[in-house]
Amino acid sequence: MLEKIKTTNLQEGMFVVCSANGYSSLPTELSNHAISSKADISAILQLNINEVLIDSEKSSVINSFPQTTYSEEIFFAREAYNNALSYIQKIFETVEREGTLEISEYKKGVSPLIDSIDRNNSAAASLTVLARADRYLYTHSLNTAILSAILGRYIGLSREAVEELSITAMLMNIGQLWLPKNLMNKKGKLSKDEFQKIKFHPLKGCEYLAGQNSPQIIINSIRAHHEKYDGSGYPQGLSGNDIPQYARIISICDSYDALTSDRPYREAMTPNSAIKHLYSMTNTAFHPRYLESFIKCVGIYPVGCFVKLSDGRYGVVVTNTPKAPLLPQVKVVFSSRFRAIHPEFIDLSKRSNGSNGDNLEIVECIHPKTFKLELDRFLW
Repeated sequence: MLEKIKTTNLQEGMFVVCSANGYSSLPTELSNHAISSKADISAILQLNINEVLIDSEKSSVINSFPQTTYSEEIFFAREAYNNALSYIQKIFETVEREGTLEISEYKKGVSPLIDSIDRNNSAAASLTVLARADRYLYTHSLNTAILSAILGRYIGLSREAVEELSITAMLMNIGQLWLPKNLMNKKGKLSKDEFQKIKFHPLKGCEYLAGQNSPQIIINSIRAHHEKYDGSGYPQGLSGNDIPQYARIISICDSYDALTSDRPYREAMTPNSAIKHLYSMTNTAFHPRYLESFIKCVGIYPVGCFVKLSDGRYGVVVTNTPKAPLLPQVKVVFSSRFRAIHPEFIDLSKRSNGSNGDNLEIVECIHPKTFKLELDRFLW
């Protein structure tokens, strides 16, 4: 997947294709090559090239964080999640009293969560399925930030860019604070006039952020996070690559988390069903390459799916396998008779196409409410 990025955001391991400026082309030794050192980055910066195209499929961004297992990381991820949620509550309370936002402070607050994502993104991703409806505005903002960070890292964004992207997602819905609460919690279908009021929230949020001297990239991205690839979104009717990169990422993650959350007007979809729904809107609502990357990094059966296996047992998906999206790692918690068993972690990618007859695969994704289950019992 080709991505246009600023040269100031280049990292070792990124595969640089060419200049994106249309002039001052890269020398042969730097084009169509992976960046192998800081000297390569310095050489590109000295060429007066502002942007380059990178191929995220060929990139292998060097990760300074040691990788952990899901069971090791979940406790750190949970603490980082709760701390970040406190920061979001502080943000919304500040906006409500029209106080001063401290963007740099919020970046420090989200940093431990991104550290956790860098070590093992499945742990943080699993926490996004546990959002409480009574704090939806906070948890939805944080969940979208987490999913956006995961997608941003997957397509090769730098650490600095991912922090900025996460803050953008956390701030995306501050404009809703100026909307009537009964409108946001309405159970029935919105009238035309009501929907027009809803559409006002990105502009109101941007108006407030502009008064705070917030970074323009954050303001532009929040304004555009409801724009659609085919131009049918709002408020400006932008389309295709005219939609800012952060907004393209956030729109997918925003929609996915909304679909997998209980709302006053509908019950939550299973993560698997939400992925199918998003896929049906390829080339209309979402940029096809970004949506393809999202599905690859979260999987056909995303973290949090409650699934039935081909041997009759039941479990929860805890880790995605990007190279085998149909074969994630599952924490098996119930027998075929639906009796609680000692948890067993099974990597389905290692149990497929076996010659000894122990093949194992997912046969069904089930809404946990079918069995009146609380998933947080099984995710740590």
